[in-house]
Amino acid sequence: MDIRSIWEKYKFWIAGGGVLLLVAAAFALLSADEGVEVMAYQPESSIEEPSLEEMTTEAATIFVEVKGAVKYPGVFELPPDARVKNVLEMAQLEADADLLTVNQSMKLVDEMVIYVPVAGEVGEADVPVPESPATADDGEKVNINTAGVEELVTLNGIGEKKAQLFIDYREEHGLFMKLEDIKNIPGIGDKTFESLEPYITID
Repeated sequence: MDIRSIWEKYKFWIAGGGVLLLVAAAFALLSADEGVEVMAYQPESSIEEPSLEEMTTEAATIFVEVKGAVKYPGVFELPPDARVKNVLEMAQLEADADLLTVNQSMKLVDEMVIYVPVAGEVGEADVPVPESPATADDGEKVNINTAGVEELVTLNGIGEKKAQLFIDYREEHGLFMKLEDIKNIPGIGDKTFESLEPYITID
């Protein structure tokens, strides 16, 4: 039996077998491709991004500079809810430090500068006090003719003792007729007045 006769007799079987081989090869290739895709995707799922809490924690500090009558002047790192009192404890006050114009209850802000004068220095040299927004409530002015101690201590550099001096002045001399009259209060010079002027009123 020659090749032609064999082909004629078994051509359908041969053709069918070829088709099956092609289908099997195609299926194997598709399965291999899917396996590669799965392997390529799995490493991406293992990547962890930093949480919002971790990012917030890294930035949760402020830097404040202390100058003047302290043993350790310089820049201090503190938590954002710290007060002037906290940073003064770190800087350690000198024996002759005058806290009359320093509001120790004031909340610190980043890049704040606190100057602690020596006793007798304020009024003579017009020493500046903590450089920060002068009122606790942004946009609101303090009426120095009606304000009590609680309102007055929200002003930059005004502690309870200095706030009481405002009230004593009103009781002795009457209402403030102009803003500049506060310079008649002991310890308030030109520099302190300039820092307070935008945040006080007599109306």
